[in-house]
Amino acid sequence: MSISQKVIKSAGFLFGLQVIHRGLGIISTLILARLLTPDHFGIVALVTIALQFFELLVETGNRQYIVQKSVLEDEDLDTAWTLDFLSKSLIATLIICTSSFVADWFDEPELTLALAVAALALPIRALKTPGMLRLARQINYKPLFKLSLWQKGISFLTVITIAFIHPSYWAIIAGNLVAAVIFTVGSYKVDTYRPSWSLKKLREQWVFSQWLLLRGIVGFTRSQIDNLMVSRLFGTAQLGGYNLIREVSLLPALSAIIPMSEPLLAAIADSKADKDALAYRIRLSLALMITVLTPVTAFIMLYPDLIIRVLLGPDWSEYSPLLKPFGLFFFTFCLFALVSDAIIAQGKVKLLFWFDVISTALIIAVLWLTATGGLEIMAWVRGWLSVATTVALLLILQQQTRFSLIKLLFLCIPTLAGTSLAVAVVQSLDLSGRHFLVQFFVLGTLHVITAALSTGVIGLFLLKGTEEWGQLRYLANKALGK
Repeated sequence: MSISQKVIKSAGFLFGLQVIHRGLGIISTLILARLLTPDHFGIVALVTIALQFFELLVETGNRQYIVQKSVLEDEDLDTAWTLDFLSKSLIATLIICTSSFVADWFDEPELTLALAVAALALPIRALKTPGMLRLARQINYKPLFKLSLWQKGISFLTVITIAFIHPSYWAIIAGNLVAAVIFTVGSYKVDTYRPSWSLKKLREQWVFSQWLLLRGIVGFTRSQIDNLMVSRLFGTAQLGGYNLIREVSLLPALSAIIPMSEPLLAAIADSKADKDALAYRIRLSLALMITVLTPVTAFIMLYPDLIIRVLLGPDWSEYSPLLKPFGLFFFTFCLFALVSDAIIAQGKVKLLFWFDVISTALIIAVLWLTATGGLEIMAWVRGWLSVATTVALLLILQQQTRFSLIKLLFLCIPTLAGTSLAVAVVQSLDLSGRHFLVQFFVLGTLHVITAALSTGVIGLFLLKGTEEWGQLRYLANKALGK
């Protein structure tokens, strides 16, 4: 099977998995938003921020390290597993010992026990077999598909059951712990690799991972600085609303788009020795990503009030204006992740680190100077800053690989035209007298269908002579058995 076919097949598995994941996730969000308060979501946001920061202090970059290896040995897998478990166990112990200090810093006493319990998930997840990394390197996501179904299903039942019995942030924390246990135990059922304690490749992995570690800390600061500022300036409840709306904007990204793009990293890494093939695969990957992102972003920014009312209920309507600027954040979040992975696949981690340092310093400065007047101002400034940093990183990738921005823009014309037509069609409808669920499903379905069909038709006439269109047609024929 060719690399392209593996990518398409694996992306299909990941898409199917994430449809189920996100289906349960949306149901969970619908229920929890009606059972929990902004204060509860604020506690969860603070726990998440603290855990992410501490975890980044020991980020080993084992997935990227394994995927980019030209020759993979058992010692590579064993070292990655040993290092990950030891570091995550150490950081979990540190979190438990310092949780009261973190709670004092955020001025939230309930954070002490919540953070200590949630930290247990770190070493539990680290115990999973490193054979899962090898499967990712082989672009084989079928075992992950099966395991994740069990993980998400059992975790979902745990969260909902506890939330009904005792509505609080403990439902979400317990669900995360259960998910960690299920995935770790299940990984040994779906993959035969059994790790051994080893640090033989520690030096080699550290040389690769040290820049990822530093970049992770800087990247965390960039991604969470607005949440940190909201918690300090406006309080826990406002943080709960702000963070939940941001999570809603990223639902399509975290549930389908980014997981589906994971196989592209292996495909790009596989072609890094061939400059022409590398440029082609990067250009095609970016064009596919933008084609998917554009209509989704347009719908998010067109109907923020409707989306929040459907997903979270009327109690969260005061936060719905935040969703429009977060549409920009969603678009660039996905694109930035793909561009970053393309740079990492070439081993340019140090370059990426220094870019993150400079861009993060600028983001902090601009937010502090311009965005302290309210949540909506914060969201808009954050959205446009993410656009600026993504464009800058895209220009760096262009300089490194010469994938041709002009060709990329040409490949994106069909989705831009198709999305514009879809926007015109849905905006021409007046459904104000209909139930909000009817409005959501009619407008959403019409928008997606119109955008997809018009993008396909325009692409057929405009791009049929390009190498990228020929590749997509070839893969489509293969999928249909032609």
